[in-house]
Order: sequence, then structure tokens, then C-alpha cells
Amino acid sequence: MADDPDLSTLVGLFDDEHVRTILAATSAEPLSAAELSERCGVSTSAVYRRVDRLVDAALLDERTRPRSDGHHDTVYVAAIERFELVVDDGEVDWTVDRTETDVADELTRLWGEF
Repeated sequence: MADDPDLSTLVGLFDDEHVRTILAATSAEPLSAAELSERCGVSTSAVYRRVDRLVDAALLDERTRPRSDGHHDTVYVAAIERFELVVDDGEVDWTVDRTETDVADELTRLWGEF
């Protein structure tokens, strides 16, 4: 797993309304860039720019969603459950709680989609 990004990177990401929408939407279900584009009301290319930054920061995971026609879609899933910033006793600290992925559960989920 990648090291946590620095605070300025996180704050810069979370300052973007569309990034927050992407994270919220993908915490509920895996979504493609086209689906995220519809949710965010921005172009697919704008979604891809944000998705790339979120993947680089290890806040979003890419997965493959099989389709019945034999093709596959790339979908995105939030890799973060919680971000906490604490200012206390003259210090600033932050934590990123990431989602746990159980490989066996993921394989069962994929198998069920075939």
C-alpha cells in the first residue's frame, strides 16, 4: 500500500466538490467514469483527471466490471472510509482510514456477476 499523501495533497483533493462527490458515490457502489460524469455534472475527461489524482493518492481503487457481452468496464471504488484532522495541544495530526478488501469476498462478488 502506498504511503499516505501529505496533508496539503489531501486538503487540495477534498477542496474539490467533484472529488467529494466521486468519493461519496464510489463508497456506495462501483461506478465507471461515464457514470461518475453524470453524477458530477462534468465531462468524462474532467472525471478522469480527478480519478487519476485520487488513485495516485490511494483514495480510490480501479476494478474491472465484467459485462455480459464479453467486454469489461473499468469502475472505481472508494478506498477510504474516513479522513480525520485533529488540532490539539499545539499540534496538527491527520489520519486516513482505508477500506479493507477481502480477496475471497471480491472473487465471490465477481463470480456472482458472471
